Parts: sequence; C-alpha cells; structure tokens
Amino acid sequence: MKTILIIEDDARVASALAIRLRAAGYGVLKAADGIEGLKLAAHHRPDLVLMDVWMPGGVGFLIAQRLKHIGMAEIPVIFLTASKKKDLWEIAEEIGPAGFFEKPYDPKQLLEAIGLAVARAHSPGSVKASPAQLTAKS
Repeated sequence: MKTILIIEDDARVASALAIRLRAAGYGVLKAADGIEGLKLAAHHRPDLVLMDVWMPGGVGFLIAQRLKHIGMAEIPVIFLTASKKKDLWEIAEEIGPAGFFEKPYDPKQLLEAIGLAVARAHSPGSVKASPAQLTAKS
C-alpha cells in the first residue's frame, strides 16, 4: 500500500483529504505543520507528500526544499493552496513539484495527479509529467 503524507494546518481539509485517499486505497499520515511533516517524512518515507503552501512551521516550498536536502528528493510533492497570488505557480515550478492545485480543487483531478505521480516515482527510468498534466488552477 502506498502512503501519502498530508501536511495541512486546516484540520477539516486534512481530514477530508485523508478520507478520500483511504477510500482510494492509500495509507495516510497527517501533520498539522511543516516541522511535524518533516519528522513524519523522515521517519516513514512516504510515497508522496500532499502539502499546503501556507502553514505554521514553514512555508510549503521551504519544507519541500528541506525534504530534498535531507535525501528525499525522489518523493513527489503536490502543493495545495487557497492563495490566488499569481506568482505562486512560478515559485513552485522552481522546486519541481509533481502537481499544484488551488483550493477549491477538483477531488477527481487531485486523485488522478496523485496516482500519476506515485506511479512515475516508482517506475524505473520514468519521465516526469508536464506541469500542464498535473496542475489545476482556478
């Protein structure tokens, strides 16, 4: 069973994501902030990290960079944000996320992006999906 780490400070959003992911057959870990998320990632090495951009304990972009620096660059990261700032995708793109979704997002599109990212991460010699394939912006 593939495990998804949700790093999200809004407990209702995190719970809704966890329910959808478990229903789709994934194991789920949850962290309410970036520091807790880093600890869980280091201890459990999830198959994918689904992370809010703005949260306590570190901006999602910085947490993703930290994951890379501690030897977890192969773990795909999908960002979620309620922010409508136009430059966020450009900032995220520099990190190389597996996806970027603005809230409210389409749950079906998010699950598809997660499935693609996990499959690609575990396929030898895989090619990354293009940002257009894994990005949903309102």
